[in-house]
Amino acid sequence: MVVGDDGALVRAVGLLHGEPGPGEVAVSLVPVGPAGSLALARSLGVPLSVVFAARAALDGVTRPRDLLVDDCGGVVLGGLRIAAPPAPAVRRAGGYRSLLRTLLPAPAAAPGAVQSLRVEVDGVVLVDADRPVEDVAVRTREDGGPARVVVRLPGGAPLTGYGEAVTVSVTGPAASFHYRADHAPAGLPTRRRTWTRLPSAWSLTLPRELGSSGPAGV
Repeated sequence: MVVGDDGALVRAVGLLHGEPGPGEVAVSLVPVGPAGSLALARSLGVPLSVVFAARAALDGVTRPRDLLVDDCGGVVLGGLRIAAPPAPAVRRAGGYRSLLRTLLPAPAAAPGAVQSLRVEVDGVVLVDADRPVEDVAVRTREDGGPARVVVRLPGGAPLTGYGEAVTVSVTGPAASFHYRADHAPAGLPTRRRTWTRLPSAWSLTLPRELGSSGPAGV
């Protein structure tokens, strides 16, 4: 049983990863922390009430879930997102302010912001670096289905790819890129990162009446 926020859950699953038979160990979460630190828990179907979550840990049902593991050993439980850099700051009286800070609660890409990325899914190029990209999202599924990769392009329909074993490789030929994993910033920017899907690599205990949830967001 993990008592804590999203970060505590990710760290616990990360520690279990690599141990013999990690998928055989069921993880339960009693969420503790501000609402902003529990977005992953909510998306996975964990009750945010301590009482209901503790009850689920005692008599809930175990659901196997996929895991994304990157080439540096990091784990992603629900999904990840690569977006264009935040809007540049401008000098104002009293300090720097983001152009969008008054409109958005957190740093976000400026409208129309793009970046150059090469995205490969199981060795197949979904989009090459010669096409501007607004956003890349990768989400695992809890029903054993392939991971879903969606690339948003300016002025066009999104490109969608699915991978069974999934390996998703993203390269920023011109510059490093930032990404978010399980709703949280994922360390320093990088020029290349590859994630591999491990089917049913861990299990989460959920309430019996809420034993199935939708795709986890990022």
